[in-house]
Amino acid sequence: MAEWLGLGSDHHAFALDRARVLRLPRWPGGGEALRREARLLAWLTSWLGCAALPEVLHLGTASPLVPEGFSVARRVPGRSGLGVAVTDPVALGGELGRWLADLHALNPHESGLTVDLDPSGHDWRDAALDDLEAAAEVGVLPGADAWAARVRDIPDLRKVMPVPIHGDFAAEHVSLDGQGRLSGVLDWSDAALGDPARDLAGLIHWGDAALLAAARVAYPAAGQSCGAVWERAAWYALCRALGDLAFGLTGGVAGGQEAYLRAGRRALDGLRAWWTNAPMAP
Repeated sequence: MAEWLGLGSDHHAFALDRARVLRLPRWPGGGEALRREARLLAWLTSWLGCAALPEVLHLGTASPLVPEGFSVARRVPGRSGLGVAVTDPVALGGELGRWLADLHALNPHESGLTVDLDPSGHDWRDAALDDLEAAAEVGVLPGADAWAARVRDIPDLRKVMPVPIHGDFAAEHVSLDGQGRLSGVLDWSDAALGDPARDLAGLIHWGDAALLAAARVAYPAAGQSCGAVWERAAWYALCRALGDLAFGLTGGVAGGQEAYLRAGRRALDGLRAWWTNAPMAP
C-alpha cells in the first residue's frame, strides 16, 4: 500500500516502498512535465556524479484515474534537509557550493532545458507580495511593511547570463545522509536555463551563517559578477521565505506545516542579519 509523503506545488508524492516513489501531477500539463523531467535527469546523471539524482524507473500513461499519467522513481537515499539540524555546516556548505558550481558550469547542449528569465522581476515580486499579505493577515509576519519594501526593491535582473539551474533549490529538496552530508537532490520540475542566483538563494534561505559562508567560498561567483549575483540571491531568498510562510499556512505537506513556517522564519532571520551586516564577497 502506498504511503502519502506530501503535497508539493506540482505533485502528490507517495512512497511505494523504501526504494520507490510515485508522483502524480496536480495540474493539467503535468504529465508532459514529468516526461521532460525524466529526460533531464537521464542527461544530468551522466554529468553530475557527486550526489544521487532520482532515477525514473517508469512513466505511466494517462488513464481515467490518472489523467496526466504518473512517474515511479528510485528513492534518493537520506532524509530531507527541511527542519533537520545541520551537524557540520561548514562541510555541508562546501559540498553545496561545489555542487551548484558544477551544475551551473554544465554545457546545456542536449539538456532540453528552456530559458526561464523574468528581467522585470514582477512575477516574483507579485507572488511574494501575495504570500506576504497572507502571512501578515494571520499574524505570522511581524514587520510586514519593512519586508514589503524589500520585496519591491527589485535588483537589476536585466543582464543575467542564463545557466542550467535546479530552479527550486532549498533544504526540502536536498537529501542528507546520517552524517548530515549531501546525498542527493530531488524535484527537478522547475529546472531551466535561468539566473544562478535562484539556486544560490537556497543557500541563504537555509538560515545557517556558517553553511552560507562555506558555500560562498566554494562557489566561484566571480564569473557571474560576484556582488550582483549574491544581491539577487538575497532578494530571491526573501521571496522564497515568504512563500514558505504562505505554504506552511495551508498545511499542504503531511506533518510539514510547522516545518515550513519555521524554515520561513529562520530564513527571514538570516536575511535580516545579511542586510544588516552587508556581507562582502569572499
